[in-house]
Amino acid sequence: MPSFFSSDTSRDVLITGVGVVSPLGSSAVSTWQRLIAGERAARQLDSNDIDHFDQLKEISGLRLHGAPVDHWNVAGQLSQSPFYHAANAEIRAAWISEPLVAMSLVALQEAANQAAISFPVAARDRLAVVFGSSKGGLRTAEKLTAWLKSGIQATKSSSPIKQDRAGMNLHGASAATSFESLWSHAFQTNSATQAIAATVGANAAVSCPVAACATGLISVIQGAAMIRSGLCDVCIVGSADAGLRASVVSSFHRLRVTSRCNAPPDACRPFDSTRDGFVIGEGAGVMILESRSHAEARGVSGLARVHSGTWLSDPTGMTQIDATGAVVAEVLKRAGVSDQFHPDVIGVHGTGTESNDLAEARGIFHVFGESSPQCFGVKGAIGHLLGAAGSVETILTVLSLLNQQIPATANLQNQDPRCRIPLCAKSQFRPAMRRAAKLSLGFGGHVACGLFEAES
Repeated sequence: MPSFFSSDTSRDVLITGVGVVSPLGSSAVSTWQRLIAGERAARQLDSNDIDHFDQLKEISGLRLHGAPVDHWNVAGQLSQSPFYHAANAEIRAAWISEPLVAMSLVALQEAANQAAISFPVAARDRLAVVFGSSKGGLRTAEKLTAWLKSGIQATKSSSPIKQDRAGMNLHGASAATSFESLWSHAFQTNSATQAIAATVGANAAVSCPVAACATGLISVIQGAAMIRSGLCDVCIVGSADAGLRASVVSSFHRLRVTSRCNAPPDACRPFDSTRDGFVIGEGAGVMILESRSHAEARGVSGLARVHSGTWLSDPTGMTQIDATGAVVAEVLKRAGVSDQFHPDVIGVHGTGTESNDLAEARGIFHVFGESSPQCFGVKGAIGHLLGAAGSVETILTVLSLLNQQIPATANLQNQDPRCRIPLCAKSQFRPAMRRAAKLSLGFGGHVACGLFEAES
């Protein structure tokens, strides 16, 4: 894929605002601060965190660990957003009942505030949305399934949404919504995409990439390409995932990709010789991308520039990856890593599974050898956010450049000698960093790389 940066600087792709909801906090600021402080979000789940708790306890070897988001706090933030109040009551009830959508809109509000941009913009035909998800609204899917099983007449149902800690209803507010409204605004894979597009009034293009755990980074790359091509001036990009559900936890356990460690905070140990899998988390990440000319016309400076990016398909298997690292090395080269663009830091995918860690480490070493840039992975601190991982981790990689700090790779105590990349167990200041790479890998063979450069 060609660079998004050339002699025509008017179409440089700038990141002007970011927003995050993660297990470490309901904003990019709080997430970053707690990450740098060395906090870890994984903990033991209880019946208030996850449905079918008693049944899950009966599964042999399953550790009921997770990195949940504070959905009650998210619901409170959403209730204060102008985006929320601009919608009608039934749509608001659907949005706030589904964590996938609620987290996305809260992250959007933070990104819009930082970018100092108001929606809808005047030139709606120059505004696009590329916002992905790997699964859609699973909480809503379970609710709709239960309604159908109980024999409720779907087209006439208006059962009130239950109030609980997960934000199904907002602080006791009365809310009711129909089967059709939940289906249209909270259940579908593109429900968060539709909510964002409706909120901002995007008319240029609306897309919902689905690429497993690489979804978020691929959304950023696609959105940047749209701006660079002249299709739009502003593009809202990112992804969300609310997959900390019994169905997902039990399925990933059977795939043997989740950790069986007894201590939740220590469970996800990327690149450590004792690693045995990850901990499932949830979250959302939103970035406001703009052409340089559009941002300058508004008097706004970019946080960073999207230099280039691309993705490849690894045909090894549906849930496997080429452990030689050949595909990872190839995507780094095709994205634009070279003597002219040598990153100062690499944000790795780092799931804490042997196949992923070896593939990434070997691919990076193949490209850089002993002169590899400093690398870091955040899943030991925030969990694996699945469909939201690519967007949230890309934002944290950009914040690493902005703050001249490299986050710790949490829980790294005895680095696997086969993973010959530089990692640090504690956060480090690293002045003069200007360039960063981000890798994302996903089931189904999705392998993506994005390159980013500081603006000042």
